[in-house]
Amino acid sequence: MPLIEVKAFEGRFADEEKSNLLIERLTEAMVEVYGEPVRDETWVVLDGVSPKHWGFGGKVRT
Repeated sequence: MPLIEVKAFEGRFADEEKSNLLIERLTEAMVEVYGEPVRDETWVVLDGVSPKHWGFGGKVRT
């Protein structure tokens, strides 16, 4: 089962239409590479994370 996990700052996925489109296109990318049988096996998870829980270069994003 392919699992595609996308993390971004919380709120990025608030627009349901755009989130649905992203899920569709990521699934289509898997199908394009691995073939149609992978469509029903592909999971896509969009995960919004608080900026307080992100770090860059060893420092917490504020």
